[in-house]
Amino acid sequence: MRRVQRTLLLGWLAATYLCACSEPVRRFALKEPLWQDPDRNHLESRPEERFLGTWADAADQTLLRPLVELFALRLESEAVNVNSLDEVPNSSWFTNRIGLFAMSTEQVMLGSCSAWLDPTRGPWMITRAKTQGQNPGFFVKMPDGGTYLLKFDGSFRPTRATCADVIGSKFYHAVGYNTPCNQIVYFQKDILKIAPRAMTIGDDGKKRPLQERDIELVLSKAYRRKNGQIRAVASRFLDGEPLGPFGYAGLRKDDPNDVVAHEDRRELRANRLLAAWLNHFDSRGANSLDMLVEEKRRRYVKHYMIDFGDCFGGSGEDLRLNRLVGHSHYFDLEHISMDFLSLGLIPRPWERELIEDDAEIFGFYKWENFVPSAWKGIYPNPAFDRMSYRDALWMVRIIVRFTDDQIRAAVKTGRLENPRHEKHLVEALIRRRDRIAHEYLRKYVPLDAFRLVRRVPAQLEQSLCFEDLAVKYAEVDPEHVVYKVRFMAGETLEKELGWLQFQPDLNHPHRSCILLPVGDKRPDDLVTKGASVDHPSRYGAVKIDVYQRPSYPPTSILLHMYDRGVREGFMLVGIERPPNLVESFRR
Repeated sequence: MRRVQRTLLLGWLAATYLCACSEPVRRFALKEPLWQDPDRNHLESRPEERFLGTWADAADQTLLRPLVELFALRLESEAVNVNSLDEVPNSSWFTNRIGLFAMSTEQVMLGSCSAWLDPTRGPWMITRAKTQGQNPGFFVKMPDGGTYLLKFDGSFRPTRATCADVIGSKFYHAVGYNTPCNQIVYFQKDILKIAPRAMTIGDDGKKRPLQERDIELVLSKAYRRKNGQIRAVASRFLDGEPLGPFGYAGLRKDDPNDVVAHEDRRELRANRLLAAWLNHFDSRGANSLDMLVEEKRRRYVKHYMIDFGDCFGGSGEDLRLNRLVGHSHYFDLEHISMDFLSLGLIPRPWERELIEDDAEIFGFYKWENFVPSAWKGIYPNPAFDRMSYRDALWMVRIIVRFTDDQIRAAVKTGRLENPRHEKHLVEALIRRRDRIAHEYLRKYVPLDAFRLVRRVPAQLEQSLCFEDLAVKYAEVDPEHVVYKVRFMAGETLEKELGWLQFQPDLNHPHRSCILLPVGDKRPDDLVTKGASVDHPSRYGAVKIDVYQRPSYPPTSILLHMYDRGVREGFMLVGIERPPNLVESFRR
């Protein structure tokens, strides 16, 4: 179905290209980019708590939504909440961190935590217990005043789920999402005490007072060391009032701040690539949480990602389903149809995968058959399905910023018992990160970190500097890279004021700078004396074509700027990454 839509879209783009010369170019206003989304306004009324049923959501996303979109013929579109520099502003959903700012290994390890729990300082008062289901645990009041949820590993692949819940939260937080403070704790049983009026749910579904035998029942499923210490993940309760999960499509209608359809939010679309990196296959609405928070006398809804215990391999004992994880939905209409039509003769690469002998707890979490763009979750996700290449590139620019040392530091927080398991997980994360870089930075424009600089403050000469992420992270040979730069101006950017062509400097191949203007003239030379600083004739664009020889076609990026004169200099006001099929102006 989506292939049909893509075909129609390409036809429409081709038609657009034929008449592109008559269409006005996109122009950005002379102002600073938006870095703070105004979506944290005070709410006068409390939004209602919502419930998202797992089976109902699975049926909706697997069957009902695709059926509706089949007849709606919904065309692909770009994310809405993006600023003029093609970045996502800070909001109640997302805060820019490692993608734009340097982070230390200690900051990555802490995540959203402010300090580490002391497992020798007690008592830990159990206020409630969950003894039923696959994930039993305790609600515990700690001496630091915080309330935590203690969750335990089961007997199947012990330590994987708890380490995944902690490590996953560190990566999600460093990327920019709101996450709980998760950490691994080892403690002795005698530190646990039952609080007065502590309750649990009995086998009959009714509340009853918590008893010692309930504690024993939960702890009987926990992983223990030889010295009797019990392993758990302690997840600190979030501030505010819980409002239930958010959906990956639509709006929360009782929140006036929620004005961008969730499937059109870049941070939700591009989460598909982060989930692919970690194999967070259960990344769906049920593993999210909206909180009504109050900050500086403002009450608003803050959106969190929670529950990362499924990362780094399947959580179930069914090997057939575990093999599917990341490759196919549990109920995948595309694969089912192909198997039916081919009588099952089409081989699936994951069907012959074997569990890694040195890291059996991670099941099939590897890198050999990892294709980032083909990754799939447990069932379709409406935001993931709408991820465009611009959304993906935004997340790639963040993921590649994680250094090997930061990845090792994040894995350390999982406190894995076996050094072989830790080594495998670190290597898998590094290799999968590199596969993401190779697929996207070699295929689409890899330039980033644009800056307009003056080497000496009093100097009037201005340079445009940038990084080539393909050279830096995707092992592209700088000797096979060529940049062709053109400086355009005029009402439709039809005037070429200058051009140049060069290769990266081998002394610093991933960093390049060019002197502005490119050529002998600048837009300021074309305007009449006394023209306003934002006069249309002062508008120009630098177009950079990137050639990665020999196998990849050129990609382009447009840098929109205003020329405020020799003394004030150029101001970058917009970045545009056009698709390869259609350009804003001809070569």
